[in-house]
Amino acid sequence: MDSAHENGIKSVLDKKSASILITDSGLGGLSICAEVVSRLHRKPLFRDASITYFNAWPEQNRGYNKFETITERIRIFDRALVGMAAYHPDLIMIACNTLSALYDRTEFSDHSGIPVLGIIDFGVDLIHEALVLAPGSKALVLGTLTTIAENRHKALLIEKGIDADRIITQACDGLATAIEKDPEGEAVSRLTDRYIREAASKIGRTRGRLFVSLCCTHFGYIAPAIAQKAKQHITEDVAVLNPNTVMSEFLFERGKGGVCSKPTIDIKVVSKIVIDDIKIDSISRLIKDISPETAEALINYDHKPDLFVF
Repeated sequence: MDSAHENGIKSVLDKKSASILITDSGLGGLSICAEVVSRLHRKPLFRDASITYFNAWPEQNRGYNKFETITERIRIFDRALVGMAAYHPDLIMIACNTLSALYDRTEFSDHSGIPVLGIIDFGVDLIHEALVLAPGSKALVLGTLTTIAENRHKALLIEKGIDADRIITQACDGLATAIEKDPEGEAVSRLTDRYIREAASKIGRTRGRLFVSLCCTHFGYIAPAIAQKAKQHITEDVAVLNPNTVMSEFLFERGKGGVCSKPTIDIKVVSKIVIDDIKIDSISRLIKDISPETAEALINYDHKPDLFVF
């Protein structure tokens, strides 16, 4: 993180009242949102905090991965960012690897003064640290079609000095959507098994530890199932890396906390598309023990068809 970015984060943490916007294309990033809200209660960074979860899914039955060109995806996300700016956030957290991979090429990134955190940076640092501390180990990067096609994780790890043959990438098309519908369902089990088998064919035999990095925020919801499949098809020596956790901890590692005993926290979920009741029920059940008010905000989300226009 460059000094300008660090200064931007510091300015946010110096505030008594702050507005934080967390975005994802879908509901995976709600796990990060729930954790942030929970931590704000335990370690108040602000007296008043406004948390907005912005579902940047662009069309009712068509996500970013279904648009044909990368140029189109960048343009659409750029318009979504303009929609986010209308909420006047002090900080934007891109809790989505697909969108993080696009951000630097948006027009918004060239002129916005809003500090932006992207989850890819957290994932890369997490993988790098794990591989450095365990010579002979390998990393399996699991992500969406766009995340894997963009190849940001692998490229940045190679820049940091990691040998390319220690990094295996695997696209998991359709898994995130299946998780939203039923994280314990047959479709999730079938797709997880399929993609881990495909990854196993790329990895071959490995004697060292395998770090499985969940580079789609949705995958954190099924981390134990992914670990079990990796142990079954690749090696018993598996460790799961979840960038969601690191991202949700970031502000609290830098902020002093304790600014008050009982902060006022307002949370809302906004979405351009109608969110299926099955998905709402599924995800709200997964996050309610972490943050009941985040689960409640999802149940009572605000449907805004004009949230952003592209």
